[in-house]
Amino acid sequence: MKTKISILLLLAVLVSFCAQAQKKITMGDLSKAQQDSIMFAFPYCTKGTVYFTDGSIYNGKLNYNYYEPQVLFINDKPTTPEDTLRRLDDLSNVIMIEIGDRQFVPVLSGLGEIVLNNKIKLVLSRKVNIEEKKTGAYGTGGSTSSIRSVSGFSNNGTSSGSYSGQTTFTNVNYDFAANSELSVDDRLFLLKDGKVSPLTKKTLLKHFPAAADYINRYIAEQNPDLDNVEQMRNFVNLIYANF
Repeated sequence: MKTKISILLLLAVLVSFCAQAQKKITMGDLSKAQQDSIMFAFPYCTKGTVYFTDGSIYNGKLNYNYYEPQVLFINDKPTTPEDTLRRLDDLSNVIMIEIGDRQFVPVLSGLGEIVLNNKIKLVLSRKVNIEEKKTGAYGTGGSTSSIRSVSGFSNNGTSSGSYSGQTTFTNVNYDFAANSELSVDDRLFLLKDGKVSPLTKKTLLKHFPAAADYINRYIAEQNPDLDNVEQMRNFVNLIYANF
């Protein structure tokens, strides 16, 4: 119960932060738990499944890093104790990734989360940006670049890769200056038949031709933010409900 409450609190922090519409805050204003709740999709690697274009699947404990961005996973057969965590950089052969009760698909150079699952899906691509203000004795930001990178999975859990450092998930720490500024860049996409397109008035009209008059009138009168998750989820739901 305590774990569930902690997760809900961290999610509340993320929702509150993103509602500030790109307002930047400094890292020093956030606790380590709050920073992680913004930079990672989950507070820890969570049971999930990767679906590939060739029909194969991989089951394991996964997470997604909005800052790098990277798919992180627990290596089920580490070669050393430090080889516990790896990252999957090549998403070209991935159809979808399920982590917990959430679904992600490849978008741009990373993953986007399906936030409305219907015939035409609404997908949120999120990128965390951190601008360091280097003054005095402040250090530079850390990185997960030491995590062993792989391009795919094999029957042994992962494909070949060169081990280049040591880390575990609990030690994916970033050493940013306290005055570093953090912001979140959200972009929405429409997904239909495996094809992703940016959510714009033009693509809405293309995907929902029968609702063209309604879409034009709604946008003209309501002037919605096309990158706002809740506004667009409500808008697309209204289209489905009326057409």
